[in-house]
Amino acid sequence: MIPAQKDPFRDSLLYWFLKCMLRNNFHAIRAAGMEHLRGLERTRPVIAFANHSNWWDGVIIFYLSRCQKGKDFYCMMEEKQMKHYPFLSWLGAFSVDLENSLRAAGTIRYTCGLLRQSRTLIWIFPQGVMGSPHEPIEPRPGIDFLSKRFPNALMLPMVMQFGFEREQHPFAYLRMGKPYIAADNTDQRIEQSLTGLLQQLHSDVKAQDFLEYETVLTAGLSMNKRWEWVKRFFTGKLKGFSREN
Repeated sequence: MIPAQKDPFRDSLLYWFLKCMLRNNFHAIRAAGMEHLRGLERTRPVIAFANHSNWWDGVIIFYLSRCQKGKDFYCMMEEKQMKHYPFLSWLGAFSVDLENSLRAAGTIRYTCGLLRQSRTLIWIFPQGVMGSPHEPIEPRPGIDFLSKRFPNALMLPMVMQFGFEREQHPFAYLRMGKPYIAADNTDQRIEQSLTGLLQQLHSDVKAQDFLEYETVLTAGLSMNKRWEWVKRFFTGKLKGFSREN
């Protein structure tokens, strides 16, 4: 496996680069339930888990890591991807080989070592591989083992969805659920937590109901909005300007 090799200086540089990537490729990231992430107890390790439907999932999770100042961030990542992006280990990524059970067991032991520290926050994609956000979520056995091994840990669910509105670039939508004690965890609860959050997220996006959401990242203006800003600036009408189309 490829272990995490956290480095504060390179972490800061890479975080800045990933933030620029997100700003260049998304109009905004909207998130509900961020209070669950920011309010995590510092005295318990955390196993955070999310659905996996897009290449951007990991980048967004790395970006969100700055929203929780009291935890040491880690993320379990498929070994094939880690070999393509080994520099992600600077942020806290470590690999798991899903095609080799012995090597996967080594990753589980490594993860257990991290979870012995109360400041640890580990992100895991229970599905193991990317799948459609509309397909049933079938967790692999590793996360249930970890929850039984560390019953005092917290489990934090989150779901993601991507879509276009009336803007040049897509939106990323996130919804976090309330954390619960790992002693109460089962594969069924993981599936139910993610499925329930996804259904709520789909409903919110379809209805364009974002009252519970905050914008955690905003990109630059699209080309048409830049032109509108220029026209309003020279005609003295900036007061009525809106970033949204």
